[in-house]
Amino acid sequence: MAGFDEATALHPVGDGTFDTFDAELDGSWSIGGKLNGGYLLALLGRAACVAVGSEGHPHPVAASAHFLHAPDPGPARVEVAVLRAGRTLGQVRASLHAGGRHCVEAVVSVGALDGGTWWDGVPPVELPAIESCPRLPVQGPGFEVPLMAVVAEHLDPAVMGWAVGRPSGAGELRGWAAHAEGREPDPVSLLMFADALPPATFDLGSAGWVPTLELTCHVRAVPAPGPVVVRQRVRHVSGGRVDEECDVWDSTGRLVATGHQLAGVRIPEGQAPATRR
Repeated sequence: MAGFDEATALHPVGDGTFDTFDAELDGSWSIGGKLNGGYLLALLGRAACVAVGSEGHPHPVAASAHFLHAPDPGPARVEVAVLRAGRTLGQVRASLHAGGRHCVEAVVSVGALDGGTWWDGVPPVELPAIESCPRLPVQGPGFEVPLMAVVAEHLDPAVMGWAVGRPSGAGELRGWAAHAEGREPDPVSLLMFADALPPATFDLGSAGWVPTLELTCHVRAVPAPGPVVVRQRVRHVSGGRVDEECDVWDSTGRLVATGHQLAGVRIPEGQAPATRR
């Protein structure tokens, strides 16, 4: 079981120009046999920061990825191309290849995260103390979730009805999240935390794999030490796809990242949501 830094480690290939890297995709960062999309985006975000260089561009600021094929754990190749390296921002195309297939294609903007919050219209989340929130187990609803061994997720008991067959129908999950190894959160790991919670469709009464098709993450600040607070909400479900939004706050209550994703969802024919909205 690799820690986050080891699981996202990059090894330059060739002449050291930082345009091609070898990586080892770690199966610990998976759900039901499929690698977590946020973990893969974090790997590409790290590659983008390395490609542009840390001076002036040390952090991922925005990242958007399309998931073409689900890679298996094991060797992978990351290819990057610097599209622009400006004074305050750089833009990088990053591709992940594994098993002879082009698996993920991303564009990442990198820069420096500094300055305070000028205005914030995102309602904060109030949670019980982390000790009062149950930690999610590795054994999921009919399948294993190894991700829960490397990411400690403690959900608010008020949103856990789906786990006992009583989803609320609100389409929202919220709780605490942290690296189980004790590592503090940083901007690269925020790309992962923005996709770490279970699908909020569970709270609508829909269970099963929800494969990410596209994931975009905006990183707003360097997080303070301590566990982050995460809220994931369903915005819309139709045509076998779900639109979800995820907000992440650090231990001081500052909004540090927001994720938006389009994912596939399997809803049995004729099944109505737990509560009609």
